[in-house]
Amino acid sequence: MLMSRIFSAFIMLSIFLSCLFLFSGKFFASIVYIASLLALYEWSNLLNFKRHEKINFLVVSLILMYLIGNYLEDKEANFLLIVATIFWLCVAPLFLIFKLSVQNRVISFVMGWILIMPLSVALNFLYKISPWIVLLVLSVIWLADSGAYFFGKQFGRIKLAPSISPGKTWEGFVGAIIIVTLFSLVMTYCGFVRLYPSILFFNLILIFSVEGDLFESYIKRIAKVKDSSDLIPGHGGVLDRIDSLCSSLPLATIILMTPSFFGKIL
Repeated sequence: MLMSRIFSAFIMLSIFLSCLFLFSGKFFASIVYIASLLALYEWSNLLNFKRHEKINFLVVSLILMYLIGNYLEDKEANFLLIVATIFWLCVAPLFLIFKLSVQNRVISFVMGWILIMPLSVALNFLYKISPWIVLLVLSVIWLADSGAYFFGKQFGRIKLAPSISPGKTWEGFVGAIIIVTLFSLVMTYCGFVRLYPSILFFNLILIFSVEGDLFESYIKRIAKVKDSSDLIPGHGGVLDRIDSLCSSLPLATIILMTPSFFGKIL
């Protein structure tokens, strides 16, 4: 199990870095849209869409991704990112606190699009700025996840959300904050970012990434499954891999697009 997980992670990282740095922007965008469509398919399975509902959902998703990829202007992109950020600030916490469920199919369709579509917009927008910015933001999330896992395993006692994700602990969360803050200090020392804005920025990404992870865990708990699918050996499904990105990248992109509001980070 561990070897398959390591091997899968190596393959995914190799493909991602190759798309990020070795190929054209259109190729990177295509990979992002394919991953998004797979995640949307897994979402339809988690919410038990019927066959015709799933077909309708995926067909409309394809149309939306085509429109986003070919006709989306910056104003519309900003609007999608703002909608996603509002969802993670105001709506997702209600599901986690009050244990709400999604019964209405229209709402579940829209929720799936709000979860995943803005992620593709955010990734492609950041890629246009610089592939290195994409790597920087994702590195924060990867380091936070690794730090939370290590500190949680070594020192974890107090459960963060026992009814949703019993494996997560407050000690792991604090450990993730420490790792992310140290990463900010290193990046500042190397001259890549500004210290105080980057510490706040990176830790905001961390907080939102944890929320995305918890939200998907809650949906999986409702669906009574461990993973969103078994597509990736040792890792589950695509949605399992991008849940924290869905919640954190829209806000991260908005902040990087508006330095006058937040303060210059880079």
